[in-house]
Amino acid sequence: MDTLTVECLRCGAVRTARYNVWHHVESAECPRCGYVGWAHSAELTEIQRKALRERPLQVRRIRTVA
Repeated sequence: MDTLTVECLRCGAVRTARYNVWHHVESAECPRCGYVGWAHSAELTEIQRKALRERPLQVRRIRTVA
C-alpha cells in the first residue's frame, strides 16, 4: 500500500499516512497533540507552516485547489 509523509498543522509532528482502498489518505488524529488537520509535508513552505501555527485554531480554514 502506498504511503506519504504528512505533517500536523497544529504541532508540526511528522508521520506516515497510508492510502485506503478508495485511494484516499487515512487521516487519523495526531499522536502527539490529537489535532486532525494535516498536510502533505512536501507541499508546505516554511512561510505557510509559520502562518498556520500562529493562527488560532478556531479561525483556521484551509482551502484546497484541485
